[in-house]
Amino acid sequence: MTRYLSIGRAKSVIFGVFIVLAGVCASVQISHAQSFLLTDNAYDISFTGLADDQDAIEDAMRASSLLVQLQEEKPRSLAGLRRRAERDIDVFEKVLRSYGFYDGTVRFEVIEAEESDETPDVVFTIEPGTVYLLETITVQDAGTSVAKEADDALLTVMDLHLGQNATAEAIIGAEDRLVRHYRTTGYPTASAGTRRTTINRETYTMTVQFGMQPGPKATFGEMKIEGLVDVEEDFIRRSITWQPGALYDVRELEETQRNLSRTGLFNTITLNPLPVSDGGAGGDSVPVDIQLTAQERDHRSIGFGTSYSTSIGPGISAFWEHRNLFSNGERFRVTASASPIERGVDSTFRKPMYKRVDQALVAEAELKDITSDAYDELRSSSFVGLERRLSPTWTATVGPTLDIIQQTDEGVSDSDQNEHFTLLGMRGNLRRDSTDDPLNPSQGNRLDLGLSPYTDLGNSTNFVSSTITASQYLKIDNSGDFILAGRVRLGSIFGADRQSIPAGKRLYAGGGGSVRGFGYQMLGPVDAELDPIGGRSVVEFGIELRTRLTETIGLVPFIEAGNVYESTLPDLSANEIRWSGGLGLRYFTAIGPVRLDIATPFRKRANVDDSYQIYVSLGQAF
Repeated sequence: MTRYLSIGRAKSVIFGVFIVLAGVCASVQISHAQSFLLTDNAYDISFTGLADDQDAIEDAMRASSLLVQLQEEKPRSLAGLRRRAERDIDVFEKVLRSYGFYDGTVRFEVIEAEESDETPDVVFTIEPGTVYLLETITVQDAGTSVAKEADDALLTVMDLHLGQNATAEAIIGAEDRLVRHYRTTGYPTASAGTRRTTINRETYTMTVQFGMQPGPKATFGEMKIEGLVDVEEDFIRRSITWQPGALYDVRELEETQRNLSRTGLFNTITLNPLPVSDGGAGGDSVPVDIQLTAQERDHRSIGFGTSYSTSIGPGISAFWEHRNLFSNGERFRVTASASPIERGVDSTFRKPMYKRVDQALVAEAELKDITSDAYDELRSSSFVGLERRLSPTWTATVGPTLDIIQQTDEGVSDSDQNEHFTLLGMRGNLRRDSTDDPLNPSQGNRLDLGLSPYTDLGNSTNFVSSTITASQYLKIDNSGDFILAGRVRLGSIFGADRQSIPAGKRLYAGGGGSVRGFGYQMLGPVDAELDPIGGRSVVEFGIELRTRLTETIGLVPFIEAGNVYESTLPDLSANEIRWSGGLGLRYFTAIGPVRLDIATPFRKRANVDDSYQIYVSLGQAF
């Protein structure tokens, strides 16, 4: 019995030792797994073998990589990590082929972490090989047995040239442009057919054959209109840019759609060719009808606005607008505004497509009561003219103006007295706008050239006012979180001395829409009482970096400069230019950014300039 118990105890001890050893091993394995799984990053990814000018290939690989997409989701083991990398091999080789490297190879290595607080590194070695070049481009229409080699004109249409890298982006883009070329030359139903590519591994070249299904050739037929409620059908028909019977061109539909969208009358508006069953006899063109479908928007609206600056104080405004006053897209707007400096009412009327599709009749009238440090003025102004769109970005406006002014100017006149002016003038403006947003542009530019001659019917004084204002917007990063914006303004008045020019027509600078940091109209010459008197020339320029920190918050550091001069040409010497700088806060909303700026002059004039200025309004400064 004793011997039996001894043997049993021995077995128990052996079994216990086995359990302990198994636990230790499991603990070691768990500890090793935790050292891999519990680090902050699951793994690192790096690429070798690509040249310095092939960053786009690496970017495309990272964008399509499963390893990158799941980098925050840690694999359970190194084997799982390797499976992810193996899946990326096929993807990366497809990326190489899309860039013209049809012999490229990809391999990877997983470098395990040596310390518990380190992460493994997945290193991809890329061997692109020799890039393939385009050797021959042909186009074969459906129903024909022979493919035609693309001539220089067609290659230009497709934006291709023989000898360029045979990239997927270039080939697919060329096919899209080829389809559009057909649709602009009479084929409304043209589409891409089968595309064939052949590579020659001995010469490292590619031959591409584009298959096209042009469909029947067509001319413009009837316009069929649906969805109108208050807008007259005749207004729609006058907006059409083509003539019935003309060869079909999809660009005419697009231009007509843009014209109607600019009116602000519609939520949606679409134009599409109706199906064409068969071509004409002997390949003759057949008429294709166009279907226009519209959904009108509300044609009336009201709105309110507010602003604030330390040099002006609070300002409020309200407007009422009708965008279809006489059922033909006429826009009428009345705005009332008030601030400690300016009170008034102004109205604008715009009749689109006046006499021609790209022209509008414009009329403006305003009544203003102005009380500023420079002058006190009661002014009635009116303008009637034509606005013509010269291109998608250029617009010209010309027409006569009439200003009736009662003014008290203490800065230049020898005595304080009321002065009366009746100014007959001519307004001429040439504008360019290629920006992507009227209130918060991220790219593009604006240019405004203005020339306005005036004659005073009361005392035969004549003068000409000219201005140039330009701004440029540059998107630094792809997401648009960093935008560099710059602005310059030059102005000159010639033909009369400063005293003969009404104070309200002189040139001024300073304020929220000018050189921030200086008071409203305060940048420039002042009189003995330190009130601004304006000048006959002005220069302003500024630059700011618009940064978006979150979806709704942004910061804008800026530097601006300028001055006003009594002479007809500005003095651009360094000593005459006054500088300011500041920082802005932006709160982005659906209707544009709310702006809060604080700015200070760098060279403050004693008893003239304040230490800082604050501005609050809607929209960017320029």
